[in-house]
Amino acid sequence: MKAHFLLAAPALVALLAACTADMSPSESEATDTTAQASSTYHNNTPCPTGDSIATQQAAATAAFQIMTAASVACEGKEGGSIGGPCWGDAILNSFRYSVAKDGKTIEFNSSDALYQYVPKAAQAALALIQQNSTVASFLVQGLQWAQKNTDGTMSVVSLPLEALASFKAPGNQTPITVLDGNAGGTRRSEVVIASAWCNATDIHFVDTSTDESGFSPYNLIPTTTMGEPSGVFPGYTGSHSWASTPFNGPGGGNNPYLVISVWENNNPKAVDWNSTSFPTESCGNSPACQGTINIDPVPYSMPGTQYDVNGNVLGPQVNPFNLNVVDELADPSHQGQYAQHTVNGVVKVGTFSKAVSVLGTTVYGFVGQ
Repeated sequence: MKAHFLLAAPALVALLAACTADMSPSESEATDTTAQASSTYHNNTPCPTGDSIATQQAAATAAFQIMTAASVACEGKEGGSIGGPCWGDAILNSFRYSVAKDGKTIEFNSSDALYQYVPKAAQAALALIQQNSTVASFLVQGLQWAQKNTDGTMSVVSLPLEALASFKAPGNQTPITVLDGNAGGTRRSEVVIASAWCNATDIHFVDTSTDESGFSPYNLIPTTTMGEPSGVFPGYTGSHSWASTPFNGPGGGNNPYLVISVWENNNPKAVDWNSTSFPTESCGNSPACQGTINIDPVPYSMPGTQYDVNGNVLGPQVNPFNLNVVDELADPSHQGQYAQHTVNGVVKVGTFSKAVSVLGTTVYGFVGQ
């Protein structure tokens, strides 16, 4: 669910474009779609398909980076029954963003009452992903759809995201406690695991709580709860009181790389952002309330060793990453490692070897051989 600049966004994106001028430009090359086994965390669903999957995954990658940065920055600054005052767990909502003056990118909304809490790392993640014009357009259209079709009065808060401040891939089965005033403050926890899935690193949350009413991984709340002005949010002309995020892209659909489900009777119910209510459940001690979140970033965007679905290390020349050509920027831990993609039936190989630095964040761009 899909950053606010010291430089104006158009200038910053232009700088990034110059720094990455020799990256592959076309989404039509997209990710290689080699069939991969689906993670059981996705309930053995098939890999996403369609012309937009590369862009959707790139948007989800940026969303994950933004959520992680916000979780770290807001650690110890959340409280109340469901969050605040930092509200890092609400950073994907559309009202947190605005379309830049040139209309080509989005940026964090400087008029947002929560703008003061947006960390530089989140700003950098949003700027970096928009060095690709296809992804930038996807985010702009997503935000414009929200402004046209919703009134901005409702937002989503996701308490499980607070666990990202303590998560380091691949994670483990040790629960991470998150603050939830509706669960006595300490009865809610997250088990967060990373595993390979469909040319992605699947970040899987198991969200668990006890003795709680209205439980859900994502809760719908009035935007005014977060200190925003009352009434229809400025710039929103729609009639629907839906929550929304630009990271779902145009048309109001859901991003298959940002999947949220509530579990009831061991059956998952997918959450639709574009709704006036989300499925919730109430529980006592046993059985507990449970939900899941799956976020599927590009593997080389993640720090540390990454693996394919067969357990082999990705990045060596003998087992390169599959390149998503609308997101060719790798975490520094993958500097010099290999990636490949196919163009007109020909396999192209290169390395992540071109440094790009923005607002204190350095990543490495793909350079073809």
